[in-house]
Amino acid sequence: MKIERLLVVGDIHGQWDKFQSLFAKVRFNPERDLMVFLGDYLDRGDKPVPLMDFILAHQDTKGMIFLRGNHEQMFRDAHYAMPAEKKGFWEWLSSPRQMWLDNGGRVTCDKIKESGRGEALTRAWIEWVERLPLCTELSAAGKTYWFMHADCDPGLPLSKQDQNVLLWGRSLANHPELHQGETVIVLGHTPVQYLGYAAKPQWLNHGRLVLMDTGSYCPDGCVSCADLLSRTIYQSD
Repeated sequence: MKIERLLVVGDIHGQWDKFQSLFAKVRFNPERDLMVFLGDYLDRGDKPVPLMDFILAHQDTKGMIFLRGNHEQMFRDAHYAMPAEKKGFWEWLSSPRQMWLDNGGRVTCDKIKESGRGEALTRAWIEWVERLPLCTELSAAGKTYWFMHADCDPGLPLSKQDQNVLLWGRSLANHPELHQGETVIVLGHTPVQYLGYAAKPQWLNHGRLVLMDTGSYCPDGCVSCADLLSRTIYQSD
């Protein structure tokens, strides 16, 4: 398949209405597009359930690639964490379960319970999360692209990257000059507003680095998609 658009979607964070408006604008076509999602689909936003349903329905859709974000990892770790009643207070406070709840997971937890499908939906989501890759490499129009949720060490091959860096790091977002190679690295995780930029995807360091998190849950935020080949930007209303 000849790729006409190499699309990448930044952090969504449970913002179902914003994602719907974005997806309608993009008009994804599996016969000519590749669309990479950079993770952080849930938490913070108040409509995680319809977003979960959409993603689970599209997990095997041709042309869509879903990556794992730190919020998917927290959801998974919280699910397997020891129940709070079996822990002492301070151990519980620093547990994976409490970490997830304190980082936007509480609204997700509540909405899943309210759906009446909590057990089945959680099981399906966990099974999906555990299959998600942490990163991927694609080639298009003579360039190589690396995609991951948060960060990487540009000096290491993808197979040697540290999981915590891929999910949680911010080194390249804070210091784009650290990457001097030819590969284009595409990241979410760090809202561009926190770095002093306008709420739109940012090409930094002569195009070597692309930042896609436009703070969907922030007052001025949105969900964003970019075609990396043409640098066309699509954003939610």
